[in-house]
This record gives sequence, C-alpha cells and structure tokens, in this order.
Amino acid sequence: MTDVGEGALIIGVEGRLVFEILKQEDLSDGHVVLSQSVTSAAEREALNLYRDWSSGRLVQVVELRTGQGREVMQAIAVGLAISILVNRSDSPERAVPQWDNRDPEGGPLNRAIFAGAERFAELVSGNRRGRSQHQQQLISGYALTEARRRLAHRLVIEKRDHEKGRLYIPQKYRHDVVAFLGRDLARRPSLNHDRLASAFDQLVAAFRASAGQLAYESVAFDRPADTHALRGQLLDAFDKSREELASFA
Repeated sequence: MTDVGEGALIIGVEGRLVFEILKQEDLSDGHVVLSQSVTSAAEREALNLYRDWSSGRLVQVVELRTGQGREVMQAIAVGLAISILVNRSDSPERAVPQWDNRDPEGGPLNRAIFAGAERFAELVSGNRRGRSQHQQQLISGYALTEARRRLAHRLVIEKRDHEKGRLYIPQKYRHDVVAFLGRDLARRPSLNHDRLASAFDQLVAAFRASAGQLAYESVAFDRPADTHALRGQLLDAFDKSREELASFA
C-alpha cells in the first residue's frame, strides 16, 4: 500500500488481486493456501496491467511529440517557440541565455522574450490572465517546460562548463517545428487563419517593442525578411493541417 498522507493509504495492484482471490476462498479455518495455478493467474494479470500502463504512457509521449496528443499545446508555450524562431535563435551563436529572474540581467531579458509570447497566448486562447514572474523565465518556467515536453530534441538547451544554459531551435529542425506548431494550432476550433495572422503580428510587435533589452545583451537577431517568411510558413502549415482535419471529419 502507498501512504498518500493524512492517514490515507492506496491499495496497489497486487493487494487488490489478493482481495479478489480471498473472496473466492474458504477462510473459515483462519488461513488459506493458494494453489500455483491461482497465483500464476494473478501474476499474469498484474503483469498484463503493468504492461498496458507502460504502453499507454509510451503512446502518450509519442502522441505529444508528434502533435497528436489529446490536449493541444498550451498557447504560451507555442508563443515562446515562435518568439525563439522570430529571434532566429537557431544555433549556439544565436541562442538565448537562460537567465534566472533573480539575476540582474535575467528579469528584463525574460520579460523581453515573453512579451510577444504572452500577447500571442492572449489572442489565441482568449485568456488575459497574467503570469507570475516565476513563470515568465527561461529556466524552470512553465512555458519552457511545456515547450520542451512537446518539441523534445527540437528545442535544445546547451550548457558549457559552468555557464548559463543557452536555448535555441536548430536550423535543421526549423521546418519540423513550424509544421508541428501549425498542426497543433489547427486543432483549436475557435482559431482561424485571420486570427492566427493577427496573433503572430502582435507577437512580433510586442517582441520588437521589448527587443532593446535583447540588443543590450547582444542576443537580438530578428530580421524582418526572415520573420515575414516565418509568418507565411506558419499560416501555410495551419491552413494545410486545418484542411486535413476537415477531410477526416
């Protein structure tokens, strides 16, 4: 049994199987001897259950990382990934440093990166709830955790010796990430092409309004021509995925 606190215990798989077995046995003598066939059957049932749980977890991870999970990617995490792409952080040389908000440079830098992501999330989800400073950071923040859970190896955190981690989406995965984000966004019934275009534009506007801090830290790499191309690629991926979803409806 597992102690879950406050005097509560949860009976595990093996305990439940024992209870079920004992219901079928004669307990009048105060003890019971189980046959090998009974214990073997219980063992098989437990192993089958554990295998199903493990397989289910593996399937869930694969679905999340291919954009087919039951739940869509959180909008703030999508916005963060797009902000990284807008900044052209696609190599170690253009990576964004993972500063903690407690560091003198950390708070302003994190706010600059999250300015666009927050605005994008507001428009896509319709939720204007502000996030705490702890959530708005590139080290242990919720948005980053969610983005890494979904994008996996395509979102790299590189650490060298005792330096701060550096965050980027490698150039070779850029197309895959844009396709992934477009496919995930297409699963939001309330989102359409024009609304996504507006959300992207406002992300870029908010990002550039705060880009002075990035420039101060020498990590501002946004280039209008590339950002315009990214906009078109994301919208194309969204439209294509929306059409595919409609064909299966």
